[in-house]
Amino acid sequence: MKHLLHNTLNLIDKLIELNSSTTIFLESLRGEQLKVMVESQTEKDMSTRCTIIRVVKLFFDSSEVPVLYCKSTLNKDKLTREEYQLLMAEELSIGILFHQVNNGNSIQKKNISINKEVNPVLAMSLNVKSSVIFKKDYEYWVGDREVGHICEFFNDESLARV
Repeated sequence: MKHLLHNTLNLIDKLIELNSSTTIFLESLRGEQLKVMVESQTEKDMSTRCTIIRVVKLFFDSSEVPVLYCKSTLNKDKLTREEYQLLMAEELSIGILFHQVNNGNSIQKKNISINKEVNPVLAMSLNVKSSVIFKKDYEYWVGDREVGHICEFFNDESLARV
């Protein structure tokens, strides 16, 4: 058990430092594809732009035991037609979707912030016992396009599912 806890804490550190695709990183550790369950995806017209707000669970075994819980706010006017169509299909994670149709080297996470918070609601969404949750928040860029803003939520228990 101590070895597992040590590995999970190392994984938290790696996720905190990670500047590339979280999905691709986790898939490489597990050796299989993460599945996506879209909880909600809505388009909202703001005064200056249309945004797509997407909430997903990413999991390997069951959506009842997710590895990550993510909230994304994407700028519709910054998406290509192909990106938008893939997003509307609700089958892929953001990381896989954008890597599928863009050069992976053009994708960046900018202005990354990490917070550790006590959040029982997110703990329920992740289906974990501990309500201590890490929140990784960043801008998502493809080349010179600021595609949106992403928040990833996880903790040691959810990452033990990798």
